[in-house]
Amino acid sequence: MPDLFKDGVLNMSTEPLGPSGAPLLWGDSAVNHWAVILALVLFVLELSDLIRLYPHLLRCLSRWKGNLDLEHSVSLARTRNTIALVTGLVCCLIADRWELVNPSFKMRLNPELHLLLTSGMVAGTLILRQLLYLASKFRSRTSEYAQTLRHTLYNYLILLTSVMLLTVLLLVALRVEDSVIRMVLYVECIVFYLVHLIYTGQILRSRCGTLATILYLCALEILPFGILIFACTL
Repeated sequence: MPDLFKDGVLNMSTEPLGPSGAPLLWGDSAVNHWAVILALVLFVLELSDLIRLYPHLLRCLSRWKGNLDLEHSVSLARTRNTIALVTGLVCCLIADRWELVNPSFKMRLNPELHLLLTSGMVAGTLILRQLLYLASKFRSRTSEYAQTLRHTLYNYLILLTSVMLLTVLLLVALRVEDSVIRMVLYVECIVFYLVHLIYTGQILRSRCGTLATILYLCALEILPFGILIFACTL
């Protein structure tokens, strides 16, 4: 029997095997993994407050004065602000996982830094918006009207993130391709952003002229997100 293998040749590589070359999945990142866990914990902790807040948020979809009514209640406004932070984290996770914020230079970074970059770009947009409001006549911290203008975005961010989360859970369960999910999420973002612009414009129009309303919308709402969109094309 040993003679059968006397003249055999071993065709194995003499070099150690390297990595398989399979692309790193989003969920394989330790940063993303722990960020999802943190978001889930915070979401569960705030779930009861979120359910209590929903009727007031839904009124913001049917009429612009719903934003004023919500801001009029100090306790509801504080709850809304807290929930907006949690849903903001969820929104960043969704935006990073489905590459809604995906500039070309992001791909040159370590995958562990992708979520940090996405969150930084979103946070930077919100900070710029806040700075623009502080530079305008709507900087007052005591005026309910000024606070409504600054915080209206949070109402629609919470609603948008809720819809996006349900969309993702449903479409992933149906095994829909990521490209299709991404397109649906983009459409949802556009719809809620337009609703936000329309109602913010109506809030402004209640005290400002038409021209002033358009100028304020361009400077305070459209400019920050326009910069974000431009950065995503680089």
